[in-house]
Amino acid sequence: MRHNDDVEREIIYHQPRHMDRMILRRWEISREIVDSPADDPELSARCPDCGCVMMYRGLGRLRNGKLVHVYECVHSHREVHSLSIVISQ
Repeated sequence: MRHNDDVEREIIYHQPRHMDRMILRRWEISREIVDSPADDPELSARCPDCGCVMMYRGLGRLRNGKLVHVYECVHSHREVHSLSIVISQ
């Protein structure tokens, strides 16, 4: 993952899950995927399992209330890897 050296990002890796549990339940098949938020194009993530650039899915909120950027990588309909990057206040 690329980020500014002076800002340490809190990254949360989630367990792989079934496609039914994805944020957006659709495949994105195209040459270009959205891989970062529009306001921070340097904030992208790589899948911890396969190393590919992950799809940026938007903003989310954890159960503890923290606001996060959400990324997903679809390996199959049974295995979707995701991670969250906490947005510092």
